Amino acid sequence: MKKTIILTLAVLLAGIFAVSCDKIEEGEYVKEGSAIWYGRKIVIFDFTGHKCGNCPKGHKAINALEEKFGEAVVPIAVHCTYYGNTNPNASPHTTDTSFNYDFRCEEGIFLGGGDADGGYLDLDAVPAGLINTFEPALLNASTNGWATDFAKYYSTYPEFSFDVTASFADSTITADIKMTSEVVVSRKLSLVAYVIEDGIVGWQFDYESNPQEIGNYVHNHVLRTSFNGVFGEEVKTDNAQLSAGDVIEKNYSKAVKSDWNIANCKVVAFVYDTDTKEILQAEVVEVAE
Repeated sequence: MKKTIILTLAVLLAGIFAVSCDKIEEGEYVKEGSAIWYGRKIVIFDFTGHKCGNCPKGHKAINALEEKFGEAVVPIAVHCTYYGNTNPNASPHTTDTSFNYDFRCEEGIFLGGGDADGGYLDLDAVPAGLINTFEPALLNASTNGWATDFAKYYSTYPEFSFDVTASFADSTITADIKMTSEVVVSRKLSLVAYVIEDGIVGWQFDYESNPQEIGNYVHNHVLRTSFNGVFGEEVKTDNAQLSAGDVIEKNYSKAVKSDWNIANCKVVAFVYDTDTKEILQAEVVEVAE
């Protein structure tokens, strides 16, 4: 009897540790398996297109990261290149003529390119990802490698924290952004603020689906616009030190378009090193109506 009780207790304890070690919150950091998260949020630029049959692989890769790492993941779906066009007779075309909604925006076309390619990255194929950087040399066209790129930043300390609020009134989104240095920082800094939208139901080509043309595909994290330009604005123009606790504050407003669903819109703010282009911290918040 005593032996049975001991064995039962051992099994229960093993089960508890197996569950609790999966994700443990300890003070200001979180353990995810063997990795420790200190609060640094990581931006994933997902360059995509609704006529791209391989692009759902990128969406799935991001979904898997979100499921495992939660708020540490800040995805931005950048619809671009000719894979985002709406012309049923233009390459690449599908057998369905319903791909008539243009998910692209001016900023996304600038980054990834339009019908005739070009743009900052001059992409000729999607999906492609930039993980926590604007550096073109770090573009990763393999969605299987995005998790590895993400892991490079996950357990590093954030140099900044954000306090962001976003509201909507009179057909305008307003964002108030407060950025606080957590450590001594000696970098040139640029601040970016975007609007993204979740839950847009539309068409998507998917090689792994049957049929391949999906009419009720849910598009998330779609880049809609920028408050302050594609690459934002410089908020620190030299390498002089910021002390821990120093604050930079900005306020932005942007008129919305009639086809945006404000209830599904969010503001993404992030700060990056102007020279190296590495993103140092990010935040995403819902727009309050």
